[in-house]
Formats: sequence, C-alpha cells, structure tokens
Amino acid sequence: MPPLPMMSSRPPLARLLAASVGFSLALGPIGSQGFGPSILRAEAAVAASGAAADRFLAQHCLRCHDGQTQEGQFRIDDLSRDFASLMAAEKWAEVMTRINAGEMPPEDEPRPSPDEIAAVVGWIDEQVRAGEAARMAARGPVAHYRLSREEYANTVYDLLGVHYDVEQPGALMEDPRWHGFERIGAVLSLAPAHVDRYLKAAETVIARAFPEQDVPTATFRADALTLLGSHFGHEQREQMRQRIEAAGLTDKVRMHAWPGHEIPAWKVWWRSNEFKTPGVYRMRITVSGMRPPGGRVPHLSVWDPRQRKSIFDADVLTGEDATTVLEFEQFLEMPLELVIRNEVPGRLAEGHQANTTMTYTGNVFTGSRDRRLLHPTGHKLLDDEGNAIHPLLLVDSLELEGPIVTADDRRKREGLWPANPESEPEIRDCLGRFAERAWRRPVEPEEIDRYLALVRGLRAAGETPRAAYQGALVGVLASKNFFYLEQGSASEPRAELADWELASRLSYFFWGSLPDEPLVAAARAGTLRQPEVLRSQVTRMIADPKIVRFTDAFPRQWLQLYRVGMFPPDRKLYPDYDLWLEASMVEEPLQTFATAFHDNLPIRDLVAGDWSVVNARLAEHYELQPPVEADFARVTFTPDQHRGGLLTQAAILSLTSDGTRHRPVHRGVWVSEAIFGTTPPPPPPNVDALEPQPADVEKATVRMQLAAHSTTAACGACHRKIDPLGFAFDNYDAVGRWRTHERLPSGKGEDPPVDASGTLPDGRAFTGPEEFKQLLAADPDRIAEALATAIFTFGLRRAVTIDDAAAIREVVAAARADDYRLRTLVEALATSRLFLKR
Repeated sequence: MPPLPMMSSRPPLARLLAASVGFSLALGPIGSQGFGPSILRAEAAVAASGAAADRFLAQHCLRCHDGQTQEGQFRIDDLSRDFASLMAAEKWAEVMTRINAGEMPPEDEPRPSPDEIAAVVGWIDEQVRAGEAARMAARGPVAHYRLSREEYANTVYDLLGVHYDVEQPGALMEDPRWHGFERIGAVLSLAPAHVDRYLKAAETVIARAFPEQDVPTATFRADALTLLGSHFGHEQREQMRQRIEAAGLTDKVRMHAWPGHEIPAWKVWWRSNEFKTPGVYRMRITVSGMRPPGGRVPHLSVWDPRQRKSIFDADVLTGEDATTVLEFEQFLEMPLELVIRNEVPGRLAEGHQANTTMTYTGNVFTGSRDRRLLHPTGHKLLDDEGNAIHPLLLVDSLELEGPIVTADDRRKREGLWPANPESEPEIRDCLGRFAERAWRRPVEPEEIDRYLALVRGLRAAGETPRAAYQGALVGVLASKNFFYLEQGSASEPRAELADWELASRLSYFFWGSLPDEPLVAAARAGTLRQPEVLRSQVTRMIADPKIVRFTDAFPRQWLQLYRVGMFPPDRKLYPDYDLWLEASMVEEPLQTFATAFHDNLPIRDLVAGDWSVVNARLAEHYELQPPVEADFARVTFTPDQHRGGLLTQAAILSLTSDGTRHRPVHRGVWVSEAIFGTTPPPPPPNVDALEPQPADVEKATVRMQLAAHSTTAACGACHRKIDPLGFAFDNYDAVGRWRTHERLPSGKGEDPPVDASGTLPDGRAFTGPEEFKQLLAADPDRIAEALATAIFTFGLRRAVTIDDAAAIREVVAAARADDYRLRTLVEALATSRLFLKR
C-alpha cells in the first residue's frame, strides 16, 4: 500500500502550526510540566502529529479511498490540506466524524488502538480549528467590526447622555457568540433586520436627546396602606380603611410579603402621576424584614414582568423594629410595570408552594406584637412567640422620582443643536461636530454635504426645520460609520492602525464605548502611537470609572457566564436554589476578576487564591459566616472551607453541570478551554449519554459510570486527557456545594463517597481540588499565555492565530517580570506591537 502522498497544496508549516492553537493557540508552558506543547515546541509537535496522521491514513484509509477505489466516491489521497478553505475543512471534518464514530475503518479491517484514533482525530480537529481561526482572522485592506449591542448602548450614552435599553423587546437583536465572546467581527454580520432596528433605535435616541420641551422631575409616594388597598375594589378598600382607622393603627400598617409573594408597587400607581417619559428614575423603598429563627433573611427583588428580569435586588438584613431605605437609579421605559417580590424559596404553613400567583390573604400586618388585624383564615405568619414562620418582607413606603437628567448628560449635547435650525452654516457646524464624535474620526466636507441635502429634502417635503434637522441627526446614527468600527484604507494598504483607529480600539477595549476628549486630542495631534503617550493614556483609562465595563464584560464573556442558569436546577433536588442565588453566583467571578485587576494581584490568584468576593446569599450557600453587610465583600477562606479562586466558585461549577447532576467531562472541557486555551476534539456522534441509575442497581458515582463508558476505543484516549480536569472538582455538586458523598436519587445502598483524585497526562497526581489548583498555579506561563490570548481575542475582535504567538510571548514576558500580575498583563497587552497592528 503506497504511503499517503505529500501534496503540493499542503500549506506551509507556519499555517499547520496554527492547528495546535485552535481557538487560542493551545499555548503550552514554557517550562516542562504542562498539559501540552508550548509555543516553543509547537512546531515539532505539529510535525510529529501530522506524521502520525499520515501513517494512520495510509494504514487504515487509503486502501478504500485512493484514486483507484474511491469507495463512496470519496478520496483522501488528494484531499487538500489547505484548512483555511471551507470546502477542505468540511471534508476533513467528515473524515474525523467517521473515524471518531468507529465507522471507519470497517469492522473487517485491522482495528486501530484508542491512542491512534485519538492522535488522528486530534490532529484533524486541530487543523480544522486552525483553519477556522485563519478564516475568521483574515482581513482585507479595510476591516469592519460591528458594535455589539452592549457597546451600542454604551456609545449612545457617552455620546448624548441617553439611555437606550438594547434588550427590550423589539430593540437590537441578540449578538451571536463565538467561544463566549460577543464582539467578534467575523460573526457579527449585518442583515436587513439589523438596519431596520438601527434606524428605529436612532430615531428613539435622537428624540430623547433633543425633546421639544424638557419634562419636569416629579415625585410620587405611596405608603403601606395605599399599597395594601391595591388588592381590593373601591368598596372593600374603604371598609378596610375604616376598620384600620377605628383601631387607631393608620400609621402603623406595614405591607408584608411572604416567600414568592408580589406587591403591585408601580404596576398600578404610575397612571396617577405624570410619569409618561422614559428616562432615569430614582426609587426609594423603606423596608425591614423578619427572619425565622435559624432561617433566611427576606430578599427584595424589583421585578419587571414584561422583560422577566429583576432590575434591583437586595437582602433585607434590618429587623422588624427598624427600617432601612433602599435607593437606586434605573432607566425605565414607559408605561411602567414593576412589582416587588420577596424572592425566597419556601413553603407556606399550609404546605402550598410559594409562588407569584397566590392571592392576597386578607391579613393586615402592623407588627409581631399586635395581631388584631390579622385575618383569622389567612395564612399563618407568626408562631406563638411572635417569630416569623417564613422570611417576611415588610414595606413601609415606596417613592419614585424622575425623570432625572444630570448636568453631565446635558453637557454631552452642547454644541450639537443649532441656535437657528434654519441657518445652514450653523447646521453644517453642528452636524460636523456630531458626526466626528459619533463616527470617531475626522469627517470630510462632502460627507456633511449629503446630510445637508437630506435637511433640504425634508424641508421641501413639508417638514419643520426642527424635524428636518433631527432627520439628519438620525441619519448620522443610522450610518454604518456609527455602528461599525472601520480599520484600514482601500487606497493606502497598511499593516498598522492609524491614530484615530487606535483611539477607538483602546476605548472599546477598556470602556466598550467611543473615545473621550483626551484620546481624541492625542489622535488629532498624531501622537497617540508614541510609546510614552500610549502608556499614559492606558494608565489614565484604567483609572477611569468606566473601566468597570471591561472588568465586567471580559470575564463574563471569557468564562461564558451566560450559561449559568441555562439548565435550571431541579427544584426537588435543589429546593434552596433561587434567582437571587443565580444572580449572586454570576456576580462572584466578575467581582473576583475586578478585585484582582484593581489590586494588580498575580493571575495565579484567579486559579488558586485563598479568597473570593461573596455576599450574604453566597455565604449561606457556601455555609460561611454571613457578612455584616448585604453587599459583596472580599472573604479569605480557611482550608476546611474548600474555596478560593474561580474554579471552586458556584457559577463555574454550575455552568458545567445540568439541572440534576454535575458533569465531570464538561468541567474538564471548560478548564481546558478557559484556563489553558485548548479546545478538546468533539465526542463521537454516537456516544450514548449517561442514563439515570435503575432503582435495583447499586449506587455508583458519575465517575464510576464514566469509567465504564470511557473504556471504548472511541472514547478512552480523549477521556484520559479531559476527565482528570473535571474529576478534581467532584466534591462539588451541580450548584457548587461541597460534599463528601455523591447524593443519588435512585439505586440501592448508601450514597457512595466522592473520589476527587486523579493523575494529569504528564504524570503528576492530586488527591482533591486544592492539590489540583496548586498544580495549575505552579505553571504560571501556561495560564498567562492562555489568558493573554483570550484578552487579545476580546480586544482585537478577532480570532488569534499562530502569527500572533510571538507578540503574546512578549506580553507574557512583561507580566513575568512583575510576578504575573493581572493589570500588568493587560497594560502590556494594550501597549504591545500586536495591539497596534491592523
């Protein structure tokens, strides 16, 4: 049998080397104790794996798929190895699928070993992924990157001081993700539906920025008695009020909510005032709560029923005999429809599950020591000693103030509206200023001429001067120059960014929005690319409060936190799981990353630190001493608490589980992708999922079931690399709680003990999550390279390829010189030569 020929279409080794990087270069350690090849050894590793693939194909495939036989009209001997070609990549993916599924070679042929299958499947998978990265990173002389909808909202606010809710129904379309990232240019395509929504959004934004007349700020207040009356008709409401007045308790009524109960709040009362203008409103809620002995505190959630999400959450730690005022500001659409929930899972005394559809019980609550107005047939709220049976939320009053327009927001609009909207010179000046700020670059006179022509056309069609000028402003915002970041020049091809383009890359990297005046000034002067100017601007931008957008957006996308709650935990198995816990879980890694960034901590703290940032709800979930304050606070853990770093946080452990059980393989894949930047090959298409254990079979852990599952040739080799990364966290259940035994809902016998030990592919052994995390932390180059790759992907808005590897090494070297500190790594990245490249 002839060997597989080396075809002339094979790409140069530099392109094949990209196969080892997949999504993020598969950057291995510079040292010798990693999970895969480092950049320095990648070329040899790819060459070796390619040779192994050639041997496999020659031995097991070419007999039936060469130029003479062409079984199934499919040839492999002349299959192009230009994996940047979509057609070639699809054919190789078919080969991989057939081998991985055990369909090829046929059963009557010699069977390859699991390691041989894993090698060839891994090689093809790496090549296909590298080709995808090359296609996604490919750019012509001019590259366009569409703003994500989050960036759109930030930009219109920083431009005009206007809040636009991009997630409301009918607003901007949801952005597609690539490996969790929402801002990758190759997948943010533009369809007619996008253009239509951009036009509607622009009309809304301009109308809010320049209203015909200012809307005065108004205030509305409702006390508990008013809220209580919303449950009744007019006649019943009057009877209740008379009853309360006769008892002399008018000023003592408190609106109460048991677990799952709703208080109508602004859902009813907005019509009684002049709150008809969308805008920022300030809300104040005077509350307290009653906590059952040994139970949870009540949790207040301001819920938007139309969007099915909470706009404000707070644990209520203040007891019955005192009150606290919860105050927050929020952009609100009109008409207003909000309710207050006591978002605590639980059951009422009669055994009914708490939910939001329960009718009001008729109780009038004034305090635990006065039960005169409690309804005799209502749900029992207090025990004989006056203690709450369930967490009770007590609301004394609520207040709504707005719309609020700050002086800073008004300043953003200065100079953009002509004093005389019929004066063309004034219109030209204002349009020029607006377009330059909105488009983030100098504008040419002929570009403004088109919008002046639009104004003339609208006037000729009968529009007022005001409406005609507004139409031109809408046109500027609806232009591709606004919702696209443009890099490059068709007339002068260049390898590096111009100063204006660099200003936008920096601002959208750190702030998710347009450049501010200092950045614009440096770009206008042509000095931004100078190393000392660039460093000073990066330092200034990191110190700006808007940096919170980076410390929120990057880890949320990098860690794929959108997956938390994708499979809601089974209420029977996890009855304490609630939406506030879910929101707190998502916030913990964001707060952890922000703390490590602002304090410039070593990146090993993200993997193996002995601390995290938790609130009262998470403290309860982790069985920790609750913090004094309800807000998030940094907590240092003791070894017996089994926490610290991202990997043992409930969000990460939850997103790699399903609604009933943990999933070690998914956890291993997540660690491989997020921490090491290596995506394992996909599983064979015919692999059966683990089934629930029958009731008449001895209980077995998921690990024990996987051990039997992974003995097959198609599974074993890959599982040996992936599974240890997930088994290390078997002490944590599907919602991230610590355990020593795996709780199983079916099967015979006792729940089996957890085994979280394992051996890494390089031979290093561990006995549990702590030892595993320390092994990871001992390889800081590997972690730094993978993290730098992810940040570059976020900042450059494209896939990273092997061509970027040398620049990544330089960034890691800069971080290494400062003990691998996180902010140092980001600063080195933003001032690197790769960041300056187009």
